[in-house]
Amino acid sequence: MRIGIIEDHQLVRDSFKKLLELQQEWQVIIEACTVSEAKLAVEIEQPDIFIVDISMHEGETGLAFLSYLNSYYPEIKTIVASMYDYEPYVSNALSLGAQGYVSKRSASEALIDAVNSVIKGGRYISEDVKFNYKDPSNKLALLTPREKEALPLFAKGLNAKQVAQQLDMMPKTAHVHKANIYQKLKVSNSFDLLKIAIDNGLIALDELA
Repeated sequence: MRIGIIEDHQLVRDSFKKLLELQQEWQVIIEACTVSEAKLAVEIEQPDIFIVDISMHEGETGLAFLSYLNSYYPEIKTIVASMYDYEPYVSNALSLGAQGYVSKRSASEALIDAVNSVIKGGRYISEDVKFNYKDPSNKLALLTPREKEALPLFAKGLNAKQVAQQLDMMPKTAHVHKANIYQKLKVSNSFDLLKIAIDNGLIALDELA
């Protein structure tokens, strides 16, 4: 597994790298200390998963990097590892596409489990993270802005190629958005997706006539 790390403290970055590379066939291929550095690196080679800190001493925050990855590399999984282990940071990170959130206080124990869970398509939030999202009716809050744009199109029965054309993206990216939407909303077919879209006002009934 190929891993990227964006973390502005070298000691923490080195510690994460050492921990992750103890796992068989895990390799840290990107080590960045700023968002701009991480963006340049990810243009050259894309890891399977990125460990992202929120607070940066210079430039943009890790939240900006999450948004960037969701827009341009949505296939890359992301886990936040931060001292900001409370709201609204957690919900903001999840809404920007992070699949995992680990407090730095427990990262040495939780990071490996988080990576294993997220890389298999699950979500991981360490037990010491103070996370207020409990309302199952608010599942749309888990979607990124681009996923929210794609949802009504998929709900109407458009395929990934058609959605890609309408939203000016690559078909591969549309496929990834569809998979993420189905996973986050816990649906298995377009009928269930259509019901969610109608219930939340994303599609009017007269659009289906």
